[in-house]
Amino acid sequence: MNAKILLSLTIAVVVLTAGYALVKPHRGAESPQAGVATLPPVDAQATPRQAAAPAAPAANQVIVQDATPNVYDIVVRGGRRISEPAVLKVHQGDDVKFRITSDVADEFHLHGYNLHVPVSPEQSAVLQFTAKLTGRFTYELHKSGKELGALEVYPR
Repeated sequence: MNAKILLSLTIAVVVLTAGYALVKPHRGAESPQAGVATLPPVDAQATPRQAAAPAAPAANQVIVQDATPNVYDIVVRGGRRISEPAVLKVHQGDDVKFRITSDVADEFHLHGYNLHVPVSPEQSAVLQFTAKLTGRFTYELHKSGKELGALEVYPR
């Protein structure tokens, strides 16, 4: 008797599963990659954040006003970059300007271009150059060896 009930339940489950498979919507007909989410295209160039100045900014707050393309504020606290995306993207021939603020004295170094600028606590240092070389170039706090991010320079 138990075998007949078990067999009946198994047949019912198979019939219900087959019925569901036949009537459910087919996503495969809409897209060759069914089940894969398609994301909107990402802007090829990360642009600096722009913010309106509040009435009374906090002591550790950095305000970017009237930012122009390829001007990046890099803020370092506790040996870590706390601003901008990790990878900055520009094109060959672009003028690039880094404004670096750090809570410790060190030296900002852009590898590949071999550019250095000393940084002091709570004072901005500026590193300005033309992106002549293409590729991916890491930047770091040189004395402490803390890697902060990378600059990607794409050909025109």
